[in-house]
Amino acid sequence: MTINIFKKGTPQTIAEVLHNKDKRVRYQQQLLREFPDATVVAIKLNIPGPIKTNSEIEQLFQVGYQRFMDQLTTLTPIIKTKTEVAPTGPEAWLVVTRAASDVKHVAVRFEDHDHLGRLFDVDVLNRTHGTYHRAELSASKRTCFLCGRLAKECGRNRTHSVEALQAYVNQLYYEVFQDDK
Repeated sequence: MTINIFKKGTPQTIAEVLHNKDKRVRYQQQLLREFPDATVVAIKLNIPGPIKTNSEIEQLFQVGYQRFMDQLTTLTPIIKTKTEVAPTGPEAWLVVTRAASDVKHVAVRFEDHDHLGRLFDVDVLNRTHGTYHRAELSASKRTCFLCGRLAKECGRNRTHSVEALQAYVNQLYYEVFQDDK
């Protein structure tokens, strides 16, 4: 396998990533005001390095997003959806009627057990509680997809190189789309 999905795309700076995070939070708050009794789900990818989007990354997002939606729609109807491809990566927002804790269980199962779910960050929140965290559901913390240690520790300590993390994403892309090539 000699695929490198990170050869194309526009590099993003930390400032651009943080700016988009603020924009994402503002939109989530808007949804909570618009649907005060509902649950909001915010979905994005954790992509290593400065290239956050291109056609291959968008393909990974679409396949994983559909897998998550397949699981979620068996639990609850979707009131509203929005997807976009920001320069910092593809994102989606959903508004659902089901209790946020139930939705977070689906999100954790997807993130931990779906092959593509490992790349996804699925935040679940509502107006009365705010963001639901894994610990509140007695779910284990996320682990690094390279070594199995706590993902936050590896990220904070920069345990793995960007190249090693991108190699994992390249391999995942190859495994998902090898039949299409």
